Amino acid sequence: MKRPISLLLFLFFFSVYSQVSDKTAAIIKPLEKNKLFYTGSDGEMKKVEKLLLKKASTEELVFLAEKGENVYIKATAIDVLAKKKEGDKILEIFKKNLHSKEKLTYRTDCLVDDYLLSVHIFESVSVGSNFSEKEKENLERKMEYLALNAYPINMELLEALAYGLPMNNDIYTKIRKIVVDTKSPELLATLAKYKNPNDIELIKSFGLSAYSAIEKFPDPKFLPFIKENIKDSLDFHVMFALSKFCSEEAKEIVIKAIALDKKQSEKNDCGNGCLSTIYQHIYMERCKLYYPLLADLWLTDKIISFDILDDYEKKHTQKETAKFLLDGFLLPGEAEVIAVNRFDMDDHVMDNASSDMTFDSGLRLVKLLERTKKISREAYEKGLRNSLPYMDPLRFPSFISQLKDHASVLQNKDFLLNQLKNNENPYELLFLMKGIKMLKDKNLFNEGAVIVVSRKAEFKKFPVWEEKYRSFIKENNIKE
Repeated sequence: MKRPISLLLFLFFFSVYSQVSDKTAAIIKPLEKNKLFYTGSDGEMKKVEKLLLKKASTEELVFLAEKGENVYIKATAIDVLAKKKEGDKILEIFKKNLHSKEKLTYRTDCLVDDYLLSVHIFESVSVGSNFSEKEKENLERKMEYLALNAYPINMELLEALAYGLPMNNDIYTKIRKIVVDTKSPELLATLAKYKNPNDIELIKSFGLSAYSAIEKFPDPKFLPFIKENIKDSLDFHVMFALSKFCSEEAKEIVIKAIALDKKQSEKNDCGNGCLSTIYQHIYMERCKLYYPLLADLWLTDKIISFDILDDYEKKHTQKETAKFLLDGFLLPGEAEVIAVNRFDMDDHVMDNASSDMTFDSGLRLVKLLERTKKISREAYEKGLRNSLPYMDPLRFPSFISQLKDHASVLQNKDFLLNQLKNNENPYELLFLMKGIKMLKDKNLFNEGAVIVVSRKAEFKKFPVWEEKYRSFIKENNIKE
């Protein structure tokens, strides 16, 4: 049997490559073993694409898009057709792939995902600047119409395209029928955009899968449903939906959601860090009704965002704000400070989201302390003192550098020396000493060095610790 099979394969590949020139066949050869579709600006795939754009005819590209040896050759040929602005050809290829389940593994610089070749065909038109806006819209509408009216429907394709479907009565009727027949949560969210009160019960019937639709259609009639299923609030889809409401009734549900999340955080033993997500969900739509609830979390769980602090400061006297900040600082544990709500999609917020403060918890604490100093020197100094015991020693040097207030830190010499004596991890002592050295207090540094030397035996636990200890002794000319 091997010989006939080999012969058939030979005839197949001969048939395929007889449709393209030897030059084109040589160009696509590097893609024959591809297992990823890479979107970067360089790499083998982009080289092939550039060569095909220069050398291959439209007929060859259409053939490769339809009959290419693998999905990556097909996808590359489609992209080149898009660059050649062959919209009609791409539309015909899309028609032939309406029911195809063929997928490519798509890779960006940091993500890998599988999706349908037919979706890639659609995006070859909708993404980028190969076509004018009018051409894009015309081709997109035709492809969406084909996907919506196909029989049988390719649900995976339709769900992928549903976000851009135009809104009209005909499409509403078709989408509703498909939702009823298939129970598709993705299409339910599309249906919800029509905000038809007659769909409320249908949406609720989806249970936990209803919340993406409720987010699109935040009708008050959904609030009893959310309240009855408050246990679902641990799911971020629920909080996304709940954030779209802003009423006293919704506020009561938010209170219950916070309590449930805090209870779950206690089980997970993750402190106020676990509250950060629900905290940001709650005010992502900037409903001021919820702000006092979030401000209270500073006084109970030591978590605050600068947005909530701004609002509190506007509504309270300087003395009240100072007390508010100090009461939170005096709580045990590390402060959880939120610089930017990561769920807020406003342009200015997204610009700030890439700032150093977004990723540096030490810098966020510094900024909060600086805000506190402007309001009350006493609250600042007490807040600083109560923050030091909970600080990660590895971040201590950068904290000293960012705070730029050696005098205030030096008021806490006793704490710093106690940290050197009692810290369980000797390796962290070297970071504490690095920060202490930055304070430029020679006596404090010398006292600290004596403590470090007294614990030198502990550094022998790991060779790298001992090596770092020896470097510290040598660099600072310390006598043992």
